[in-house]
Amino acid sequence: MKFYGDAHLQQNYLREAVIPLDENFPVSPKVGQLVFTNKILYICVQIVSGLPYWVPLTQTITSYTHYQNTGAATWNITHNLNTPSISVTVYDTLNRVVVPSETTVVDANHVTIDFGTSFQGSAVILSGFPDGVVAQSYAFEFYQSTPSDTWVINHGLGRYPVVRVFIGNTEVQPASITFTSINTVTLTFSTPQVGQAKLI
Repeated sequence: MKFYGDAHLQQNYLREAVIPLDENFPVSPKVGQLVFTNKILYICVQIVSGLPYWVPLTQTITSYTHYQNTGAATWNITHNLNTPSISVTVYDTLNRVVVPSETTVVDANHVTIDFGTSFQGSAVILSGFPDGVVAQSYAFEFYQSTPSDTWVINHGLGRYPVVRVFIGNTEVQPASITFTSINTVTLTFSTPQVGQAKLI
């Protein structure tokens, strides 16, 4: 057995194991390999004799963190999570959880937090669903920040995924979706676009 650093093994339990955060999926994955990327933990599996396939073990959590560096009795926060179903946790400057006087969901993208007196700290806002339904997770997310009529997405998933495209908050259908390989897909549009592609 080879290892670097500290190993804590106690009665068949692996203690203090840490999976590093990866920017991309491995080029040559091994069955059983774990990868933590895009806020999701994946495991590599192989169905019969097919190609290795990345299966998400966790759901992604959509969140926004607001930092209030100057004191204010009321924090007006724009979180852009596009849902009124949110959970808000407030912290002081020493990272202790505090309970504000009042938290008001203004609309799907704004919330106000009142303290009654000037207050500094931070607020973590998580999107959620009151009925417990989990938001759909995506295997890969691509952002096109400059206008282009051709988006080339190197996702490295080793399969042909379902592709959903969003321009702002609207889901759109590109002029064409072409899978140039099992790891690359090209989207074309009639005019240059800025937006996001989510691969399932």
